[in-house]
Amino acid sequence: MDTSSHPQFQLAADYIHSLDYVNQPQHTYQYAFDTGILRTRHLLARLGGAPTATTRCVLVAGSKGKGSTTIMIASLMAAAGYRVGAFTGPHLHRVTERFALYSPAQSLAPRPLKPQWMPEAQFVAYAEQIRAIIAAWDRPDLGFPTRFEAFTAMAYHWFEQQATDLAVMEIGLGGRRDAVNLAEPLVSVITNISLEHTQMLGNTLAEIAQEKSGILRANGYGVSAVQQAVVANVIRATAERLGSPIEFAEQRWPVTSSRHQIDPHAIGQWVTFPAFTAGPPPLHTLLPLLGEHQLQNASAALAAVNALRQHGFVVDDAAAQRGLAGVYWPGRFEVASLNPTIVIDGAHTPYSMQQLGAALRQYFGARRIRLVLGILRDKDMDGILRAMHDFANTITFVQPGYRRAAPSPQM
Repeated sequence: MDTSSHPQFQLAADYIHSLDYVNQPQHTYQYAFDTGILRTRHLLARLGGAPTATTRCVLVAGSKGKGSTTIMIASLMAAAGYRVGAFTGPHLHRVTERFALYSPAQSLAPRPLKPQWMPEAQFVAYAEQIRAIIAAWDRPDLGFPTRFEAFTAMAYHWFEQQATDLAVMEIGLGGRRDAVNLAEPLVSVITNISLEHTQMLGNTLAEIAQEKSGILRANGYGVSAVQQAVVANVIRATAERLGSPIEFAEQRWPVTSSRHQIDPHAIGQWVTFPAFTAGPPPLHTLLPLLGEHQLQNASAALAAVNALRQHGFVVDDAAAQRGLAGVYWPGRFEVASLNPTIVIDGAHTPYSMQQLGAALRQYFGARRIRLVLGILRDKDMDGILRAMHDFANTITFVQPGYRRAAPSPQM
C-alpha cells in the first residue's frame, strides 16, 4: 500500500488501481492487447496529449533488465545536461516512483543522480482528471482504460508538461501491443529475452521475440542486448522487414568488470567501456550496480545513447562516466545492510533467479544463503523454485500484499 502525506493521495491511488476491476472479465491481458494502444491514445488525448514526449523518446522492452537499462539511459542523458523523464514499473514503495524526472542540474550534483518523482499533488490531479474522463467516456467500442494504461497516459503527459528533452519509457508487457508502444520512438531497445508470460506472449522464444521486437520502427534505430540465436534471428528479420538499422550492443559497446567493491564507502563494480569519441582509450568508472547481467544492460544503454547522438543529442565521454557512476536503482541486487548482510532483488523468472544465485556466490563465496521469497501467481513458480534450490541453503516463503500474490502454501 502506498503511504502518503497528501490527504487525497491514497484515495487517488486506490481509484487508479480500481480500474482493473471495472468490468473485470474484460480486464484480461487479451483485453489490454486487443485495443489497449487505441484506448491509451484516446485517454492521453483527452488528458491533454504529448506530441513531443511521444516522439522524442526511447522505448525499452525485454524479459529482464529493461528497468535497469531505462534508468541507465536516463542517468547518462541527464549527466549530459538534458531534462529526462523515465517511466518504469513496478514501484517499490509508492506509485509515484514510476514517474521520474531527471533535471540538467543533477549532472553536476553529488552521486547518485536521484530523480524527482511525480509529486503526490500532481498524481491526485491526474487521477481526478481521469475519473472525469472515464465518467464521460465516449469510446465504449474500445472499452474502459486499465490501470497500466492510465499510468502510461499520465507518464507521457507529465513528461510533456515538464518539457523534457527526452522520455525513456519501459514497456510493461510484451512490446508490439503494449500501451507504451503508442509512441514513435527515436530509439528502440530490446534487453535480454527469455521465456516469460507464455500464456500471453507465446510458448516459444521466437514467438516472444516477435512480440518484443514490435517496438522497432522503420524511422527509428534499434538496439539489442546479447540474445540467444533464435531471438537474435527474429529481431534481425523484423528490423530488415522494416528497413530499420539494428545494432547488437555488445559487438560495439562491450562493458567489462575488473573488480567489485562492497564496503561502507561504496558498493558496485569497476567497469571499462568504449569511449564515444574515436581517439581516447577505454573509459573506467564505478557502476553502483552489482551482477554480470548489469554489464549487458550498460552495454545496451551506451548503444542507445550513441544512437541518440546520431539524432543530435550531445553526450561526451565525461558525461558517460558521470552517468554510469550516478545510476540510482534500488531493489536490484541492492546490498541493504553489511552487518548482517542483506541483499534485496526482484528476480521473477528462472533466468533472473539463476543470475541472482550466481551473483550471490560470486560476491559472497560459500557463505550460507537464507532466501526469503514472495511470488506472484502468473510467474513460472516451478522454474524459479528449481533455480533457487541450486544456491539457497534455506528458503522462507512469504505472501506479498498484492492481489496477484501466490499464497505461500502453494509454493
